[in-house]
Amino acid sequence: ADPQDAYAYSSRAHYYDSIGDKNSARADMRQWSGVQCLELPRHCMPATPRDRRRVIHLPFDCELVFSAERPVNAISTMSIAFGQKGRCEMKLFEIPMFVASLFGLGLTAGLDVRQAHADFTFGERVNLKSVIPVIDTADGNIDCFSYDGLEVYTIILVKNLPGQDADWDLCVQKRASTDAPWGPRQNLEPVVNSTKEDTSASISADGLVLCFSSNRAGGYGYFDVYMTTRASKTDPWGPPTNLGPTINSSAADTMSRISADGLELYFASWRSGGYGDGDIYVAKRATVNDPWAKPVNLGPTVNSAYGETQLFLSSDGLLLLFADNWLSSPRPGAYSSQDIWMTRRASLSDPWEMPVNLGSKLNGPTWNYAPRMSVDGRTFYYHTAMTLDRSTWHCWQVPIIPIVDFDGDGKVNEKDLDLLMADWGKSNSVCDIGPFAWGDGVVDEQDLRVLMESLVTPGPKASDVLCDGVLSWLSPSFAQACDVYLGTSPEAVNTASRTNPQNVLVSQGQTATTYDPPARLEFSQTYYWRVDFVISGVTPAIYQGPVLKFTTAAQVYPIQNVTATASSASPGCGAERTVDGSGLDKNDGHSIDQKDMWWSTGAAPNWIRYEFDRVYHLYELWVWNFNSQLEPYMGFGARTVKIEYSTDGTAWKPLADVPEFKKAPGKAGYTADTKIPFGGVPARFVKLTIEKNWGVAPQTGLSEVRFFAAQSAAATQP
Repeated sequence: ADPQDAYAYSSRAHYYDSIGDKNSARADMRQWSGVQCLELPRHCMPATPRDRRRVIHLPFDCELVFSAERPVNAISTMSIAFGQKGRCEMKLFEIPMFVASLFGLGLTAGLDVRQAHADFTFGERVNLKSVIPVIDTADGNIDCFSYDGLEVYTIILVKNLPGQDADWDLCVQKRASTDAPWGPRQNLEPVVNSTKEDTSASISADGLVLCFSSNRAGGYGYFDVYMTTRASKTDPWGPPTNLGPTINSSAADTMSRISADGLELYFASWRSGGYGDGDIYVAKRATVNDPWAKPVNLGPTVNSAYGETQLFLSSDGLLLLFADNWLSSPRPGAYSSQDIWMTRRASLSDPWEMPVNLGSKLNGPTWNYAPRMSVDGRTFYYHTAMTLDRSTWHCWQVPIIPIVDFDGDGKVNEKDLDLLMADWGKSNSVCDIGPFAWGDGVVDEQDLRVLMESLVTPGPKASDVLCDGVLSWLSPSFAQACDVYLGTSPEAVNTASRTNPQNVLVSQGQTATTYDPPARLEFSQTYYWRVDFVISGVTPAIYQGPVLKFTTAAQVYPIQNVTATASSASPGCGAERTVDGSGLDKNDGHSIDQKDMWWSTGAAPNWIRYEFDRVYHLYELWVWNFNSQLEPYMGFGARTVKIEYSTDGTAWKPLADVPEFKKAPGKAGYTADTKIPFGGVPARFVKLTIEKNWGVAPQTGLSEVRFFAAQSAAATQP
């Protein structure tokens, strides 16, 4: 057998699997995976072929296989596999390319390092019920979201009695805006649903066509693809129409997905001539007014000798997700009885690439199915089941996170912005991260918008933002000025312009990269803002930035019951004096009595630590410095202070931009004159380390401190 023949490995794996030799099947599929995609990371999307190979044939029927690759943000490597022809297992070695060049191997002529591609990862999954409890998937699945984000279509199990056919129904839930709560579930009966199974809804971009699958009477096979339409988004759906024998066969045709432009229809089919137990097909048409052409199998690159079902097409048409057929064996290399896989294509006219497994982070031990995605490509949904008992059915929500740390230094900053600018207009770039995390083939303003979300303060969807906070951002090198939009209407901020400011254009043509609102923002208010980048000229070129939102704190209040401990304390001048109000008059003026203050013994390091009764979102710290009569001459008060905070008292984070503590006057009635913003960080512990005081003596101290917390706006608006 040719060790570079991927299909041979796949076929032999299927044979091994059919006779129960799982170890041999998995070994062959590892070879299949190595030939096709050279161990692509399971959590990453596939790209174009990552390497080209050269083979050197050796005596005794052995060979060396060389390949080169450059993973994103990593060192280029040479892979060398050694083994006997036709054997499953080959020894694999990976050598950095620069090391190979030092040895002058001379074996890499013709080996091309692949072009880079954008990458993304998945965040931590959360149970959808804990996030949006009104969307109940305990007895069904999410099928799709409308393109305007105002409808979600689900299926529910209406009847599943022994000896009777199951009855799945299509349902819809609606909301007035993307920020509004979802309404109750509405069954699409009796017009759309039948007494049989009606599942797998897929809606068109204009919201006027809904495709779904059903095994109702009068079809061409066990399951057929149907379509229902409506005149407008506010009208009810009409009676469904069978798509006819061009699409449907005498077998099962189900799980259809219509593309955003309405020109492609993907579905799973068990018709004859496939590669396994359920294949993915696509039917195409020239315009939405033309009939569908005969469906075409996606071929052995996507379909295997096993089964591909439960498919989902991303809204840009460049990503295709699917699950194993749970009624047959999964594709070898899977983590469970049913895994979710993903394939992509570079453009709508390019072929689909080799699928990759989404990995053990998402694929659990039993059944993983019904992959779905939000229209904006930022959220992934999928379902799991441990048994057929509905109590084990769960729907999960997972953020899709583009990798914007282009230089791999662990930070997202102006260096990454410079890299994006350097790749402007290019394809096959790690900077191609927009409008979706997997890119669209060119680096342009779409990618700039995505990157800017990591280069602004406050960040996207920030909460508990200070009402007197300042907006800030990094500006690309080409921008000579910026326009700033700020308001409470997302529609106004999104559509406003210089010619139509809509009362949200708050600053035009500014060169500074900060904006300080002239008036204090309202408490517990959601604001939307946008920064456009301007290239000056007779007709300015304006690159519109993303619309971001943040919510201000509901209210600010002083924290009570604070406990203080210190590195040392002079007799009668303990740390507790800084939080017990001792020495303060009714106007918050402090005395000059040293017994009302904390005063250290001088043993370095001098620190004082505060503990609250729970975690708070810290808003601000007020400080009354050491204020004895001798202070003007001795300078015991803190001057340079390092502030750290923690939620558990173990892992500490430094507070940035701590100002110098002001020197107290040594007079009675002294009020707090050092106020330090915390920006809403969560903390239960705060530690102040006095690195320098206002004098030369080793002792230092403080009179009083007061912490203010910002009540979470989210907590007051369930």
